[in-house]
Amino acid sequence: MEFEWSTNDIAKKTVTIYSTNLTLNKAACRHFEEVNFVLLGLDRKNNILGIKPVGKQEINEEIYSEDQLHRISIGKSYGRISNKNFISELSQEYKLDLSNNKCFKYDAKFDVIHQILLVNL
Repeated sequence: MEFEWSTNDIAKKTVTIYSTNLTLNKAACRHFEEVNFVLLGLDRKNNILGIKPVGKQEINEEIYSEDQLHRISIGKSYGRISNKNFISELSQEYKLDLSNNKCFKYDAKFDVIHQILLVNL
């Protein structure tokens, strides 16, 4: 027997890039439920987008400067990070045509050791 097992799409972490925001599906949001802010970063060498949750303690201790913090809004079935400038930089770097309501959907995985949601671009 040679089964090819199906994946569970409900458990699959997904990040969608729109012209004005990043949208995380419910599975990806699980890692951001207790925070209001994240860090956004690009590893250009490895083509990876990183989204790191920033907790209240890190904010109170001013570990990251205010201009590095991006608000994340969590709804019942998705999360949203709005940052038009970051998305514009991302779309130029990776030649993403986001005009006419186009979007790009990517699988993501959470790096437990570094506490970063990794999106392979």
